[in-house]
This record gives sequence, structure tokens and C-alpha cells, in this order.
Amino acid sequence: MNILEKRLADLANLPSVTPGDQIHLTPDCVFVSGQSSRNVIKAFNRLGFKNVKNAARILFSHGKAEDEEIRQFCKEKGIRVIDCDLPQHFRAENKPLNGMVFAGIEEDMKCLGVRGAIPVVISPDSMAACLATGSLTMFIPESVYIEISGALSGKVNGKKLCKYLVNIFDDSLIGSAVILGGKVLEQLKAGDLKELSYFFQLSGTAIGICSPGGPFGQVESVIKIKSDAIKM
Repeated sequence: MNILEKRLADLANLPSVTPGDQIHLTPDCVFVSGQSSRNVIKAFNRLGFKNVKNAARILFSHGKAEDEEIRQFCKEKGIRVIDCDLPQHFRAENKPLNGMVFAGIEEDMKCLGVRGAIPVVISPDSMAACLATGSLTMFIPESVYIEISGALSGKVNGKKLCKYLVNIFDDSLIGSAVILGGKVLEQLKAGDLKELSYFFQLSGTAIGICSPGGPFGQVESVIKIKSDAIKM
């Protein structure tokens, strides 16, 4: 098992997992945000759920002042509402994102992978069930390790690196688990890492994580890229 699979197995209370396995896991944090928040609440009521489980692990983003439906739902269920993004929230609580598994409904959740988190994006109906049961169901995807080695050229920044990776992989990573590593990642500044994080979303990965030290276990595919081959 690799760094992703080990963590997913741990939260599913399983000794090991392999690609193709269907697992039930309890995420470290459940985050509901964006335009789909109302859809989650509607699904929760439509499916006949009454209470939430593990309310302490659930966060809703700050809705508009007039969005009484979301605020009332959270108040009734004992759910915290935050008015900042997840990284800022966890910094304020002095908790690292590294290694945490997040369940969310918005595709931009995948950007948390650059911080060492493991975001799992699910549908509003699945999120409603996750709120009620505290767990979610997912299949373990095949893993691809992409290693970018060498010295980072002064002309290459996070945004350009993201564009380069998206262009060369096109749609080939859709549905895969992607582990992005290599020495180049250690040379990127915080702003560049943020720009690079959109790669997980734009390439259609199922889950993705940055792990400069490597996959720390078995993967199905290894792709090595030298930094001097990156042309802009």
C-alpha cells in the first residue's frame, strides 16, 4: 500500500486495501460549502434523515446573511459554521492538514492535496448520507506516482507547472489516485504550491496528494519528469 491507501485503510478499520476494493470509511472532517449546500440539506430531508453523526467533525462554510435555511439547519444539528477557508480554519486551531481525509462536495476541495490532505469529493446525496451516518463509501482507485526531479528553473512557477502537467496528461488521469512528488516540490514557494494545487482538480483525479518524499508504497504506475524537460 502507498501513502494514500494506508490512510484510507486506517479510517476504514482495514488491515489493507487494494485498487477496486469498496470501503466504508469515517473521514477526519466533513466540509459542506458552495452552491451545493442547499442541495445537501434538501437531500438530507428527502432521504428521511433526522440527526447527524459526529457533528464535531462537520463544518459548513459561512453562508450569506440572509441564507436562514443553512444557518437554521446547522443550529438544529449542532454543526459549526465557519467564515474562512479550511486551511485558515485549521491554522487557527493549530491543527495540521497533513494526512487528514476530508469529504466535500465541491471540486476545488481537491486543491487541499497540495497541503498533504486527502480530499474525497462526493455527491450531495452521498454527503447527506455521510452527515447522517458519519461515514462514506468509495472504491479504491489505481495509483499513479508522478515524480518531478531536478532543479527548478527561474522561468517555471506553480501556475506554469500546473499548465504543463495538465497539457501532457490531458484526460489520462481521470478517476485515478495521483501522488505528486519529487525534489521540485520542495523548491516551490507557498504561492506556487497553491497554483500547482489546481492540477488535481483540472486533471480529473479521483483523489490526489503532494508527497515530495515519494509514494511510500506500491503504485500501479510511475511517471518520471525531469525539470529541464519542462518547456513553457
